[in-house]
Amino acid sequence: MRFRPAQRTDVPALAQLVRACDESQRAWAGDVPIPPPEGEELEWELRFARSGAWIHLAEDAGAVVGVVAFAAGQASRTDRTTVPGLAHVSAVFVAPDHWRRGIARALLDQAETAMREQGYERAQLWTLEGSPAEQLYSALDWERDGRRDHFPPMGLDTVAYVKTL
Repeated sequence: MRFRPAQRTDVPALAQLVRACDESQRAWAGDVPIPPPEGEELEWELRFARSGAWIHLAEDAGAVVGVVAFAAGQASRTDRTTVPGLAHVSAVFVAPDHWRRGIARALLDQAETAMREQGYERAQLWTLEGSPAEQLYSALDWERDGRRDHFPPMGLDTVAYVKTL
């Protein structure tokens, strides 16, 4: 397993990774719609464009099998005011055929170290409610904070997790 900073040339592979993860949601959420690949590539371009974006990935035999991304946290989706000391983890994805190998844990550990080095005091992330990822975040000392939202592309609810760094 190799970990490295992501580059814009990785966008197609990152979009494929997210699509595989989105498709895996059907195992627990039923026949949910899957966002189109073009939209996911745009999301990755936006992540790269964010000020202070930190995006690292995991490779296995040259294939992208995991990714984590964070940037400065904002007040909300509609209020883009930066919240001092808050990092927002916008992506944690691991290829379903690589689950339970410690990749997400290693990526999050690296991200949390980078957040602390950059002066962040706390972090937040959102995940699909009921997803297997919730167990991972709880095991890594992330806590639900009661906020909820809706993810229209898949028609599923999301919940917020926070962690003091």
